[in-house]
Amino acid sequence: MVLKEKTTFDTIATDMNHWFPDRIKFCLDRKRRVMALDREMHIEMEHELYDDGSDYKDIFGGDILTDANEIQIIWEAHPNIERNRDLGIGAGRELTDQAIIEELTEIVREWIL
Repeated sequence: MVLKEKTTFDTIATDMNHWFPDRIKFCLDRKRRVMALDREMHIEMEHELYDDGSDYKDIFGGDILTDANEIQIIWEAHPNIERNRDLGIGAGRELTDQAIIEELTEIVREWIL
């Protein structure tokens, strides 16, 4: 689901976490600053963002841990493989560029209060 309005951490942890007991997967568009979440696989949210007007090169993904009292993000997802290649830092699923992680975390915090 592409978010259309801001939500809270409590809401995603209790009402939107339909697939995994301890996390909710998400993808976001770095350029457009939009976010999709609450699907079983990252690829489903990638396609939702494509359909919403995103370009594949701007999409990153991760998981928000829901068993914590605050937003904790694991920046590991399939879309990150190509983004890491584009950035010249390998082809792994986990983001390691701290500046990009901080920028993307800011986008998450814009949507999830």
